[in-house]
Amino acid sequence: MERTVEITKNRFFEIFSDAVLLYEISLSESRVSAKAALAKSCILSVNYALEAAANSFISTVEVTSSLKNQIDRFSTLDKFDFVLQWHKDSALPRGDTEVQVVKELIDKRNTAVHPKIETCSEGISTEVGSGSLGYVHKLKSGSESARNKLSKFSKAPDMYTDEDALVALKAVVNFLNSYVNDWWGIDIDTSALLLMPSWNGSINASNILYERDSLETVVKHDKVLGIKFLGLHGILKQFV
Repeated sequence: MERTVEITKNRFFEIFSDAVLLYEISLSESRVSAKAALAKSCILSVNYALEAAANSFISTVEVTSSLKNQIDRFSTLDKFDFVLQWHKDSALPRGDTEVQVVKELIDKRNTAVHPKIETCSEGISTEVGSGSLGYVHKLKSGSESARNKLSKFSKAPDMYTDEDALVALKAVVNFLNSYVNDWWGIDIDTSALLLMPSWNGSINASNILYERDSLETVVKHDKVLGIKFLGLHGILKQFV
């Protein structure tokens, strides 16, 4: 049977699963520089997923095209805020930990995407090298940037590890768990329609589309992530 169907491509889950995969690869990577590169890529992808979620939620707001163009220029958190005020007549609780950590994550993303020249003070140790290396300079583990624990993402990006990638993933999951279940209060079926691709070709079945590898990757790590804004675990049964 051949037919034409309509597919709605919400990008959140595709991008989010890529971020989880980058985290997974970073876990088994032994090279420090490669681990940092994978962690940075994961953290950027998590930010892109968050922006995709905000844009999907904005699609539930019925406004004129001119106002929509203005909303499209809102910051990520302002988009989430606008949706809550539209549907629930309540503002995003910006003082809550979930929002504060995500804000910091977004700030880190903005710094990475728009890098500027910066000067900082670091403690280093210098040793006589071997072979063709005259001297070797190493950042001391007790330097200010390494021991700064005031921030969830206080490290410089070139020092990120899989632990930092996991912090970023959990930050977005915790935020969306609270946003979907507590602040907005929509059910997980509605959330799935907004955050995952769907089509109109199903016959007596869900119209959500699932990419098996992406789904398995996310479910594999859900014990540590704790996703509650989507119902994922029962889905894999249909692939058995």
